[in-house]
Amino acid sequence: MPGKDDDGGMCGLIWLSCYIFINLSTTLMNKAIFLEWGYPTCLALWHYTVTSFGSNLIVRVLRLVEPAKLDWNAHLKIMAFSVLFNVNIWVSNVTLDMVSMALHQVVRALVPACTVAISFALLGKRYGTNILASLCIIFVGVIVYAAKGEVNYSYLGLGLTLVGTLLAALKGVLTNMFMVGDLKLHPLDLLTYTTTYSAIQLLIVLGYSGQLTVAMDELKSKEDYSRMVQILMVNGCFAFLLNVVSFNANKATSPLALNIGGITKQILAIILGIVVFKTPIRTETIAGVAITIFGITMYARESYKAKLANQARMSQQSSGKSLAAKAHTASRKGQDSPKASRK
Repeated sequence: MPGKDDDGGMCGLIWLSCYIFINLSTTLMNKAIFLEWGYPTCLALWHYTVTSFGSNLIVRVLRLVEPAKLDWNAHLKIMAFSVLFNVNIWVSNVTLDMVSMALHQVVRALVPACTVAISFALLGKRYGTNILASLCIIFVGVIVYAAKGEVNYSYLGLGLTLVGTLLAALKGVLTNMFMVGDLKLHPLDLLTYTTTYSAIQLLIVLGYSGQLTVAMDELKSKEDYSRMVQILMVNGCFAFLLNVVSFNANKATSPLALNIGGITKQILAIILGIVVFKTPIRTETIAGVAITIFGITMYARESYKAKLANQARMSQQSSGKSLAAKAHTASRKGQDSPKASRK
């Protein structure tokens, strides 16, 4: 069955740690770029393009990863999956203008819960009571530290934010299914398809709407154009690394563990803001961060326990099969002995 028990051992921990660090770095860089060049969808196109180039270079040119041979049915599934990528980005960008940041953070904190529900619906995967309790604690923590901002919204904006939350969870689960399900695609191989298809779709939409032309004209008109190009190049490389570690972390751990990693990134961003940028400290922020960290720690502990229990169960099953095989062999020998003596 696709999916794991939320902990891929040391390898999974390394990938997840890299994901949190690179995600935080890329997010901070994106925010800096938006202050000077406010076209998030065009930036997403740039990220897709760089990731497509990098992954195809590794898989198709250098052959460091053996590319899978896919039929048209598999290609159509990945094309539909790439549409989900773009719709998810569009909904996220639109809702940021329709609801306050505080409400956006709170609703997006429901992604782990949506991942649990989707994993059960698509895969029949169940989680223990303690893990579900840890997700509730994390959600409460996010509400507390996000409550410092105003909660402004329209019903349409709230509805779209909820849809975006479901899409984000669905994207994570489907990504995992492509890598550990029937196709068993290597993360880099899957990236060659998803980012290429997504880039083509987004290029057509932005080109047709004229937004790409406007964005490029504004970029070229800047006095520090060469500096912006250099920043975008570095940002594109970070986006490529983020996609690579994100897919590998998803495969090595689980979509739910990746969701928790995303919330951990938010906590680190808050702490970084307080320590480095001297962001004013509020009681709600301290309480919310503390509650969230407690929930994340509880999730990690319970996931580790679930992994050990699963390993013990598999070991017992393996031992049972081995004993049954030995008993069957002994029984066969016992049946063959009288035949040999009669001869």
